[in-house]
Amino acid sequence: MSTLAPIRPGELGIDVVADAAGRTRAAGLRQRYPQRVTTPLNYDAVRPGAVTLCVQSPSGGAFPDDDLRTTVRCSTGAYLHLTTQAATQVFAGAGPGAQHRLHFTVRSGAVLEYCPGTVIPHAGSVFEQQIDIQVESGGVYLGWEALASGRIAHGERFAYARYDSAFTIRVGDEVVARDRQVIRPSGLPSPSGLIDGDYLVTFLAVTPGLDSDRMVHRIRQVLAARVNSRGGAGQLPRSAGVVVRATPRDATELSGLRQALFDAARAEICHEGEGRTAS
Repeated sequence: MSTLAPIRPGELGIDVVADAAGRTRAAGLRQRYPQRVTTPLNYDAVRPGAVTLCVQSPSGGAFPDDDLRTTVRCSTGAYLHLTTQAATQVFAGAGPGAQHRLHFTVRSGAVLEYCPGTVIPHAGSVFEQQIDIQVESGGVYLGWEALASGRIAHGERFAYARYDSAFTIRVGDEVVARDRQVIRPSGLPSPSGLIDGDYLVTFLAVTPGLDSDRMVHRIRQVLAARVNSRGGAGQLPRSAGVVVRATPRDATELSGLRQALFDAARAEICHEGEGRTAS
C-alpha cells in the first residue's frame, strides 16, 4: 500500500539530481492536470549536463478557480532550466482569482533557472502568485517574471482587476528578503502611466557565496545599454544576489532584455567558478 499523499489538482513536484557523469536527470515527478511537463531535454553545448523541462498546460491559461502548486528541488550538481510552453493567459470570471504557489529549493553546487512565459491578464481578471526560494550557499537561482499590461491587441491595457505577486528568499533557513507588488489599475487615477512600457519585469539572481558586487555591476551595464527599457538593479540583503525591475517598451525589447540578463548572470557565475578553480 502506498504511503504517498494523494496528488491534488494542479500540483507539480519535480526533483532533479546529477548522475555520476554530471548529467541532470529527474529523480522524482508528481503532476496532475492542468500542470504537466515534457520529458527532460538536453541541448546546451556550453552546459552539457544541464536539462530543460517545459511545463505545459492543456487548459489554455489560468482560470479564476485555479489553485496551482509547484515544488522543485535541485540536488547538488544538478542544473535545471524550467520554462513554460507559452504565455499564461489569465481569464476573468466567477471565483477568487487564479492562484499559483511555488517553492524552489536549490542545494549547494546546483543551479535552477526559472524562465516562464509572460503573464497576460485579461480584462477583469485576478492573479495571485507566491514564490518561496530557498538557496544554500554555493547554489544559484536565476528567476524571471514578466507581466503584460493586458491583452494589448484587444485594447485591454490595464483593464485587469488585480495582480498580486510576492517572493521570499531564504539562504539556508534564514529569510534574507521579502517583496510584494500589488497592482490594482482601477484604483489609480492614471493607470496608463503605471508602467512606462507594455511590460513589467522582475529578474532575480540569488547567488549566496558569490561576489554580488560584480554581479550587480555587470547587470547594471546591461540595463544601461537597453535604450527601450527603463529599470534598475540592486543587491539583495546579506550579499545574497541581485534583484532587477524593468519596464520594456514592447515584446521585442522584452525578449532581448530577458536574454541579456540571463547571459550576464550566467557569465558572472562562470567567471566565479573559473576563479575558484584557478585558486
